[in-house]
Amino acid sequence: MNNITIKLTFFLLLITITINGQDSPSDQQSRFIYGFVRGGFYGAIDDETDKIYMPSAFSDFGLKAESGDSRMFRAFADLRFRYGTEFSEPVTRFDLREAYVTVNGKKWDVTAGQVIIKWGRADFTNPTSKLSARNLVSRSPDPADMDIGNLLLSARWHPYQFLSLEAVGMPYYRSSVLMVDPLPLPSYVTINTINSIMTGNDKYGVGLKADFYLRGVDFSLSWFDGLNPMPGTALTSFDLNLADPIPVPYTELTLKPYRISNIGFDFETTAGNFGIRGEAAWSIPYKSYRDYEYVACQQIEWATGIDWMSGNWRITAEYSGKILPDFEATSVESFIGTEPDLAALAVLLATPGFDITEYVRQQVGAFNRLYNYQLEKSYHSAAIRIETDLFYGRMTPSLLSMYNFTTRDLMIMPEVSYKPADGLTICLGGEYYSGRDGSVYDLIDEFMNSIRASLRVDF
Repeated sequence: MNNITIKLTFFLLLITITINGQDSPSDQQSRFIYGFVRGGFYGAIDDETDKIYMPSAFSDFGLKAESGDSRMFRAFADLRFRYGTEFSEPVTRFDLREAYVTVNGKKWDVTAGQVIIKWGRADFTNPTSKLSARNLVSRSPDPADMDIGNLLLSARWHPYQFLSLEAVGMPYYRSSVLMVDPLPLPSYVTINTINSIMTGNDKYGVGLKADFYLRGVDFSLSWFDGLNPMPGTALTSFDLNLADPIPVPYTELTLKPYRISNIGFDFETTAGNFGIRGEAAWSIPYKSYRDYEYVACQQIEWATGIDWMSGNWRITAEYSGKILPDFEATSVESFIGTEPDLAALAVLLATPGFDITEYVRQQVGAFNRLYNYQLEKSYHSAAIRIETDLFYGRMTPSLLSMYNFTTRDLMIMPEVSYKPADGLTICLGGEYYSGRDGSVYDLIDEFMNSIRASLRVDF
């Protein structure tokens, strides 16, 4: 029996004893345990053979437990276990997604533990949300499964009905899972990813937020100071073997976080049948991208959208954009996504004073600029989601599409979910990514384009 199985068995036994072993709970105290079992697969077409294959197949078990007395405290835990494959690699994963305790006072509450906190009110783009990491290559039919919890302490104070103040402290750092993880790389390139929580005196993060609830509009002001949950790619080592007939550049890259200060604003209001929401944030890295290739540029992002409902139809649309105040164009091409020009490299090597390691570092910096959508001075995007309910709510078809007007990156996600019985959900969907040569979606379309199917039973 491996460690993961032991942990899972112990956790289930502990919850069962906790819930069933107390015959006389205190007044108004409640305990709940619920969860789901889910199985499914992702199918794709191999670009080389044009044959259908199954890069991902999964069997998921989710268990949630709650306890509280509705007045003074609440405890919550969300446990996940996955067995299967992801991007043709075997996976056996145990994850305590959330586990926290909240203590309530008359005008305050304090939460401690593993928590997912999402700031901002926009639907598809959240530039103010920097407290929780995300798994951007999550193989799950539920978009919420992309969110990753973080160990933190949160305190809220509600001095007035129209005002709420929140302070969050995170002693450690947890990285997002980037789309570079499954990238097919040349044999002479390796990327070291961040696979666990990072500790240390410099890995902390803090956040402050003030929520205002006024007549006709709610809005928030926020500030975050800490490591960006989206790390950059740093050049760890480089060696060019000139002894080979054709020089081969052996390169090691490492995902590395960097500290930022993020100032945000978001709002929500209504106008007739329309809901209107938006947010904006100014992200300022402590270090400069000119000196550190893994650091992103300073940027100002914004998003504004509407949602509309009529009968069974729901439509959500959003426009988002960004501008780089200290923008400078790159002088080299991205290290990843372009074929090396060995003839041009030979000419550069023959140039007196040419530093090949510095040149590669600049190429890695250009890749970070590409991945973070910072190769241009400004960017503009749009997204729309259309969904409806059929057969008295048992069937829900939906379509999500996002398009970047600057890079021409296009994403389309159709989905149909059907509930033939209470507790049973059948889901069919797909993901399609497309972009011009060398764009982010052009890099990922080979392993992200897919169709998927899943069965889920809730209990």
